[in-house]
This record gives sequence, C-alpha cells and structure tokens, in this order.
Amino acid sequence: MKIKTKFFGEIEVEEKKIIRFPNGIIGFEDLKTFVLIDHPGSDVIKWLQSANERDFAIPVLDPTSFFPNYSPALGESDLKSLKLSSLEDAVVLTVLTVPKNPENSTVNLKAPIVLNPIERLGAQLIAENSEYLVKHPVSLFAKSEKER
Repeated sequence: MKIKTKFFGEIEVEEKKIIRFPNGIIGFEDLKTFVLIDHPGSDVIKWLQSANERDFAIPVLDPTSFFPNYSPALGESDLKSLKLSSLEDAVVLTVLTVPKNPENSTVNLKAPIVLNPIERLGAQLIAENSEYLVKHPVSLFAKSEKER
C-alpha cells in the first residue's frame, strides 16, 4: 500500500506494518491507522505517521533509551483492549516534542503510546504514575542507555 507523507514523500508500506488505533490518538481520535517510520540518521527516534492524513506525523522514541527505569502504571482494561496480558509484551513509545532550541526537548511520559506488535494494535494511554510529566525534559544530545 502507498502512503503519502509530508516528510518522507510517497512510501510503500506492507499491509502487515499498519498499526490500528481503534480510539485514535488523544486529540486526533479520527485517525485510526498508522505506520512507524525510522528517522533518518537516528536509532532512537521514529515517526508515527498517519496512513490516511499525509500531514500528521509525530516523533516518538523508546523512553527506556533515556529513562531505563520508566515503567508506566496502566490499567488492566487498557492492556486487555490491546489484547496484551502484560506491559512486557508491548512496545512502549513516548511522544517527543522538539522546539526551536532542541536542547529544550521534552517527552510525554504521562501518556505513552502502547503497541501490541503481534496484533498490530495501538493506543495512547494515561499512566497512573504521579511522577510522570507530560513535558519531561530529555537530552537528545546525551548518549542513550543503549549506546553506552
């Protein structure tokens, strides 16, 4: 299937790479199908690209690359809706915000994107942990835990 994107032009994507978000993403509930695209030159950053809306793509990253102890407390019903028995079976990503000064970048640890890689299902969920912030500072210039 071909997907038109703002940042990557038209790309060919295998149907098995499509991730379905039954409830959309917070604030974008109408967008239900996405694909993950690697960010050129980065092993950490990816783009969650809408398969239907060329202009909607958000940068995401694996939070454990920067926060090795990140463990969002998610509701059992949320996991069941993704056909997951535990968070260990999921791929957990966080939305990255990069302002004009990239040194002020933040990640949303409060509302992770949780994927079931087997079922190709996804959801943005709210972590019950009080210590996690919507705009948690992250240093994109520091070596991630995986690169050390």
